Amino acid sequence: MHKNDGVIPSETDSVWRVPFARITAARYLILAILAVAAGVVAGGRGDWNYLAAAGRAMLHHDGFSVFARHPDVQTGPIALVLARVLALTPRNGFVACAILCGALGLLAIRCLEKAQHPDRADDRQGTAMTTLIGGLVVVFWWAKLGGYGHLDDAIVLAAAAAALLKIRQGKAVLAAVLIGIAIATKPWAVILVPLTLAPVGPLWQRLRAPLLANAVGALFWVPFFIAEPHTLSSMRPTVDVSPDSVLQLFGMTNTSMPTWLRSAQLLGALCVATIAAWRGRVGGVLLVAIAFRMMTDPGTWSYYTAGFMLGALAWDQYETTSIAPAATLATAVLLLPPWLIPWADVRAVTRLVACLAAIVLVVAYKPRIVHRSYEPSPTPSAAP
Repeated sequence: MHKNDGVIPSETDSVWRVPFARITAARYLILAILAVAAGVVAGGRGDWNYLAAAGRAMLHHDGFSVFARHPDVQTGPIALVLARVLALTPRNGFVACAILCGALGLLAIRCLEKAQHPDRADDRQGTAMTTLIGGLVVVFWWAKLGGYGHLDDAIVLAAAAAALLKIRQGKAVLAAVLIGIAIATKPWAVILVPLTLAPVGPLWQRLRAPLLANAVGALFWVPFFIAEPHTLSSMRPTVDVSPDSVLQLFGMTNTSMPTWLRSAQLLGALCVATIAAWRGRVGGVLLVAIAFRMMTDPGTWSYYTAGFMLGALAWDQYETTSIAPAATLATAVLLLPPWLIPWADVRAVTRLVACLAAIVLVVAYKPRIVHRSYEPSPTPSAAP
């Protein structure tokens, strides 16, 4: 056997293999260190104090009328309960919130790694490298969730990643429960319901998990609607049109912004997510749903980008076999921080390009194989 026939690795390959193996083995330690550093830089409390105050109000005097009496609180009952519990810790719970957000980010990345494409099941080194490279991008933006005190968004995104893992494992019921909990944590999570849609089988079988997800979410929300019928109508965000919003490119202003914009935004995101799931691109549901939401949202808060990056990594891990997380890296280039692109119009254009590219990529993509979690069991052949 000769060294040049490709069977025996060269000396150069051996030199590089050990350092790479050590780096990838410590990938979560590296990601955790970056998470702490990015969290410190993010700083501030953002909306956390409002969330904690609403949690106190719900568990004390407002009860099931809390959302009608606090229309500026755009979250769910589970988030309010958690906020109230964390508020018992120092600094009104903000430190605990930031730590928990960081932990959820690492958990989400871990779930996506374990949900890797079936063709990569034996390539642990390659999957670990994808996790490290893509995870560095996700963690950088994920810190904004903790910095702004948006524990609810962190829970929703982590639940989506965990649901993808359960779908890969063929546990659609658990995935549906996770999405239902996400809906009870933050209303916008309803756009992730198509993630539980089975890509094959009779219609009633494909819809069972989505119906279960909606039922679990409704279980938490129904008492609030019964106590105060105006709960839903009161949860309309009052967000100004940001200078770098995509809507700004089309001439929309605060005065011309229609009242039905948020409803249309959620409906559109739900539609593109359903198309992706119906065509078997379940790994792209999070990406297209967040992309459509960002493309049609008047606000451009930096913590929005965390979900986009996680969706891109979900696509790279779940749907592709390449070691390089191409979608994640491309997204990172298009959605650079404002301090790198100081021109609002340029940021709006790159945001539009990133969102449209993500939607086209997922919808037009042709998967090479049927996801194993949905493959029917082989029928035993008859005895000869």
